[in-house]
This record gives sequence, structure tokens and C-alpha cells, in this order.
Amino acid sequence: YVHDESETLSDIDDEEVDLYIHDEEGKHIKKILWETANREHLEEQAAKEAAAAASKKAFEAKFENCSEDILAARELAASSTEAVAKSKKVLSESCEVLRVKLDHK
Repeated sequence: YVHDESETLSDIDDEEVDLYIHDEEGKHIKKILWETANREHLEEQAAKEAAAAASKKAFEAKFENCSEDILAARELAASSTEAVAKSKKVLSESCEVLRVKLDHK
């Protein structure tokens, strides 16, 4: 492995670093500015989360008084969905590792 100086921060002086490090007040101000600039995005995310919660609640209400077989099938479907999501994540991470390795050759 050859150490590349361009990957270090040694060429950045302390004064420049201080410009990027915020105290608590600076963090709070930056948070407010970001939230103001991205208000529409935050509202859309909140609406999506509320819709998902309402959908889940309605779905669960459908099955409140159902049989054990239906409950078992529902649990199997949920665990299958979770397994597929986990598998996709592992595949995605593996592809990313492979891409990085190929980029470094």
C-alpha cells in the first residue's frame, strides 16, 4: 500500500479547520438554516411517515380478530419481507465492496 499525501488533512491549517467546527450555538443555527432550506423535504417525509403509520394501523385493524392460521401467514410474510430486504442489503454492500476493489486496480 502506497500512502497518498492527498488523502490526508495535513495541508489544512488550524484556522481553516476552525471554520468548519461549530460550537453548540453554531450547530443550532446551522440546524435551523438547514431545516428552513429543506422545509418542503421534511414536510414530505413527515407526510410519508404519517401515511405509512396510518396504513399499518389500518392493516393491523383488519387482522385484529383473525384466526391463528392467518396470523401465522402474516408473520411468515413479514419475516420473508425482512429476509428479502436483508438479502438486498448484503448484495448491495457486496457489490459496493467489489466496485471499490475494482476501482483501485
